Order: sequence, then structure tokens, then C-alpha cells
Amino acid sequence: MNTIEKEKIIKALDNSGAIILPSDTVYGLFCDALNENAIKKIDDIKHSNKPHLILVSNIEMLNSCTKNLTELHEKLINKYWPNTLTILFEKSDIISDELTKGSNLVGVRMPKNKMLIDLINEYGKPLLSTSANITNETVITDISLLSDEIKDKVDYIYDGGHLGQVASTLIKIENNKIMFLREGALANKIKEDFKEYL
Repeated sequence: MNTIEKEKIIKALDNSGAIILPSDTVYGLFCDALNENAIKKIDDIKHSNKPHLILVSNIEMLNSCTKNLTELHEKLINKYWPNTLTILFEKSDIISDELTKGSNLVGVRMPKNKMLIDLINEYGKPLLSTSANITNETVITDISLLSDEIKDKVDYIYDGGHLGQVASTLIKIENNKIMFLREGALANKIKEDFKEYL
């Protein structure tokens, strides 16, 4: 991604826009996670009313979006992030109910994708992240697979070539135990490294 492309993306994010970028797994739809109008736009594009996760680029950003992190949270973060691991945290007040659909929990990931990390660092705010497909339709591994409906509604599309497709791992911590909500690629490693917390 060159400087001009990055400027266009940041301008779109500033204007409540929705953008499509490659993620760690498949193509994703992204917007400013703190902008309720942008969140509503993503819901409209996806025909969805499900909670969304957010991407952060550093621990300070995580701490601003969440609260009550435990020692186990910190151990998992230190061991695996950045990676395809989404962790559910108690959300802070800056994360709106519009994003979590009323839940007090928010899924957070620090991506491995350097382009995304750089973009979030420069933007200075977390990004909402969701797959770039209409709900219950096939995930997008190549820009050529995007539906016309989505293309017409988004503000910027960045073509990063063909992507692989490995689901991210989704966990939450309850009573100092790790619960797997979606196994994904890292599940076996986590089970091995943190067996005393299962």
C-alpha cells in the first residue's frame, strides 16, 4: 500500500466510510470502530445485526477499548499476539452498544498483517473488522468474488491478491479458564501451551 492509497483509506474512514482490505485470513470489511454511523453502514452492507470484533495495533489501544484484563489475558496476549487470535474482553465505555449489539463483551484481535497494523497505527483508532461478504454467503478470498451489491456500497477496495482461508481462533476467559468459541488455526497450540487453564 503506497502513501496515496493510505491517504484515500484514512479519508474514507474519517468520513464514516467502509473499506475492503486483505486481513490475516480472507478479505475484510473495515470501518472506524468508534463511529456509530460507520458501524450502521457495515450492518447494512452485510445485511447483519451481529456483534463485530475490532482490530488494535498496540496494547495502549487495547486498554482504551477494554477493562478488567486478567493475568491470563495478559499471558495469552504476550504469547500469541499479533496473530489470528480473537479474545473476548469486557468492553470499555468508548465501545458503543451499536458495535457489540448490547453485549458488554467485545472481541479484539491484533492482526499479523503488517499493512493493517501500520494503517491502524496511523489512523490512531481501532477498526471494526468483519468478513467482506453478505451474512451467510461465501467468504471472499479474491476481489473478483465480491458481489456487485457490496462493491456499490463500499468507499474503497484494496486488492491484495488471492488470500488463503484459515479461520481465526475465538476464545473467552471465564473463571480463569479458556473457553473456545471457534477453534480455528491456533486452538491446538493454545491447548498445548495452556492446558492447565482448560
